[in-house]
Amino acid sequence: MDQIYDYAKALIALPGVSGDEGRALPDVVRMFGDRFDETGITPVYSFYGIRKSKKENAKTVLLDAHFDTIGFVVTQICDGGFLKVASIGRTAEKNLSASEVWIYGKQRIAGVFASKPPHLQEPGESEKKMELSSLSIDTGLSKEALEEIVRIGNYVGFKSETERLNENIAVSPSFDDRICAAAHLRALDLLGDEDLGINIAVQFSAQEETGYKGAMTTAYRINPDYAIVMDVGHAYVPGAPERRKAIVAGGGCMLSYAPQTNRAQSELAEKTAIEQNIPYQLIAEPGRTGTNSNAVQTVRGGVPVCLISVPLKNMHTANEIVDLRDALSGAKLVAALLREIAKKEA
Repeated sequence: MDQIYDYAKALIALPGVSGDEGRALPDVVRMFGDRFDETGITPVYSFYGIRKSKKENAKTVLLDAHFDTIGFVVTQICDGGFLKVASIGRTAEKNLSASEVWIYGKQRIAGVFASKPPHLQEPGESEKKMELSSLSIDTGLSKEALEEIVRIGNYVGFKSETERLNENIAVSPSFDDRICAAAHLRALDLLGDEDLGINIAVQFSAQEETGYKGAMTTAYRINPDYAIVMDVGHAYVPGAPERRKAIVAGGGCMLSYAPQTNRAQSELAEKTAIEQNIPYQLIAEPGRTGTNSNAVQTVRGGVPVCLISVPLKNMHTANEIVDLRDALSGAKLVAALLREIAKKEA
């Protein structure tokens, strides 16, 4: 678990609001590129790395986790050193007030989402739905000083640090989906240097939060025979619908059965989890999974996809919470499933 936490912490320290992933990808190559025989950065700003088998005509299995995060883009520079922003990806405005952010201008500067305090609100104003248009980011600078650093179109991301609440539970602004990128890296650790007789490709894909563009384009480039997509899913919290009680933090990774996944691959993953005593939880999704599974599934002539997720609380906020044991179970299942696919193709 410590290794997954360290990987996630290192990845989360990098910027990567959807559309601005390219700022961080050279650091990804520097930190993790030596694990692969080939690496690259696509024009859409996805990272990919490939471990090549010595076996002739080896099949390729793709491991996907999206690298982008939700965030904001600057739309206006206001008097008093305030910024107006638009949302990139979905977030709940009611959770934003007083959240700390990084603003990526000529240099990185800090800011805080500000709203009218309750003491200054008119009667009934507090009952209204919070809108992003009623919030501003306070930088503490004058407008003139701010205009020297920031321009319209600069990206803004959450500032919160990655921390442990206890041995197993961690909190961060970007576990969606950097915790899954960390799990894929840990899965490679578990395999060691063994040549399974398959090529293993890893993609940290761009722009999942804004339309799955990185997964589509990078998977097309890699042209895999199989794929394992990892993302986060909703863990039960008090007040959530009763049906959500089936997925809990600490219960193991999530395995999806859905039209956007391949049933044979999902069944193989479940059989593998049972045989290897890997904790898992089942989720049935009747339509879209909200992940890269569909984008990868429909590349070229179609790819058999398995979707493994990590239960997450407080999704798309500045403080997302995961149980690291769930991420580790996901990494173990990915590694074990790669071995089973290799056996099938031997």
